[in-house]
Amino acid sequence: PPDHWALRDLVAVVATEEKAVGSAKGHLLAGTSPFLSTRLAQVARQLPFVRRAILERDLAALGPVIETDALAMHFVMMSSTPPLFYWAPATITLIKATQHWRTAGLPVYFTIDAGPNVHLICEAPAAPAVERELRALPEVLDVIVAAPGPGVILQQTA
Repeated sequence: PPDHWALRDLVAVVATEEKAVGSAKGHLLAGTSPFLSTRLAQVARQLPFVRRAILERDLAALGPVIETDALAMHFVMMSSTPPLFYWAPATITLIKATQHWRTAGLPVYFTIDAGPNVHLICEAPAAPAVERELRALPEVLDVIVAAPGPGVILQQTA
């Protein structure tokens, strides 16, 4: 339920242009990567740890797993045929900034969807500080702050 854990997803928008290769085609290309089976096995191994971290609201346990998974997913994309490179230079800047902020005491972790934009995951009390740090970076065009919601609601239409 949305009130289980007050997590925030701060999306650091670093690019707005459409991807040259869409996600649907990217999913098909993943099968050409020699590392896909390794990633799928890793996901299966990590699932119990992720479930426990969510149940226990343990961001320090969940964070490293989501970072590793994001990197593994992009490694599969980069090693597919043809290779897909969705990152921008700002993507790497944000990965390094997130690591720096965490070392400085700000509990935040990154994940990256199939594109250059970086999602920073933190608990609600840390979100204002994370947003300030993001908005101070010239590479960040916008910041979108999201919170867990109620899920899908089916509405009858006429």
